[in-house]
Amino acid sequence: MRITIPQPQLLKTLQVVEHAVNDRSTLPILSNVLLESSGNELTLTATDLDVGIQCRFPLAQAMEKGAVALPARKLTTIIRELPDDTVTLEAKKNHTATVNCGTSSFRIPGLPAEDFPVLPSSDSTETVSVSQGVLKSLISLTAHAMSIEETRFILNGALLATQKDMVVMVATDGRRLAVAQAPATKVGKQPLNAVLPAKTIRELGRLLAEADTEDVIISPLKDNQLTFRFGLVTVVTRLIEGQFPQYEKVIPSSSKIVVTCDRQRLLEAVRRTNLMTTATSQAVVFELEPNRLVVSKESPELGSAREELDVRYNGDRLTIAFNPEFWLDVLKVLQSTEVSIELTGPDRTAVIREHGFTFLVLPMKGA
Repeated sequence: MRITIPQPQLLKTLQVVEHAVNDRSTLPILSNVLLESSGNELTLTATDLDVGIQCRFPLAQAMEKGAVALPARKLTTIIRELPDDTVTLEAKKNHTATVNCGTSSFRIPGLPAEDFPVLPSSDSTETVSVSQGVLKSLISLTAHAMSIEETRFILNGALLATQKDMVVMVATDGRRLAVAQAPATKVGKQPLNAVLPAKTIRELGRLLAEADTEDVIISPLKDNQLTFRFGLVTVVTRLIEGQFPQYEKVIPSSSKIVVTCDRQRLLEAVRRTNLMTTATSQAVVFELEPNRLVVSKESPELGSAREELDVRYNGDRLTIAFNPEFWLDVLKVLQSTEVSIELTGPDRTAVIREHGFTFLVLPMKGA
């Protein structure tokens, strides 16, 4: 195999797939990236057997066909350090590759392409289509609520489902819940109901183009897998097995007791107050009275913080404690100028409802 390709384009393609590499695997082949030349197209593939990423790149002219598996991190590091010039990569029969660019030359030992796992392909007609920008937005609005506790494996990811003509994404860690939905371009006859691992969610969030209206084609695969195809990229993922919680049952009815304030000002107030929290004393206190919100924290070790905000609120005086990180996570991803929060009691769930988005967070028992 022999290919020539501009350094920036090869580096960009490597950076698309390298996040799927597993350097700690007991299988040496999984720390490699597979490079395949079909003549007029270069395909790069990486996988850890749970998530696989493949990226195709059209070549300016027909090249020698072939394939080789090369150490992903080392190859990416080398290409990154090369000058902005044409790279010539040639793989020998002994699976060793040479990389030449300008006056630089490298020799990299590789592994047989035949040892690399083959990513499954889908021929299913039960596909779901949604624009890249929409799916990226759904991920942004919900990913922060995924659990990181290994004991609750089903929550270590996000639910992706279809409801009528809508695509819905849901994540929860048991203390907060984020639900986002948006219209799909196309849904299949059979409803989609899949729990995606956190790594898959992160990789899709990284790879999807925010302003791109081109559709992502989502197709089911055998053996509890799902594939996402968009542009020149394909992502294949195993799904988390198990029953995702029935989240609809915990969403309360709308409340008339609402506090409305500037989103950015609340974000900054919570961020500053959070400076006085510790690992053993995380809660910050929200004190509400008509047209005023005080966010505060008292810490015997660090001292205290107090932030006062003008708000629209006509309910009774209310004091409620929250984990500030949960508020920071959601306030950062919202785009609205103002945020309205339903607060009905010191031990009741706080709720944000916006168009296509619902967020619930449980209070903490003490400050």
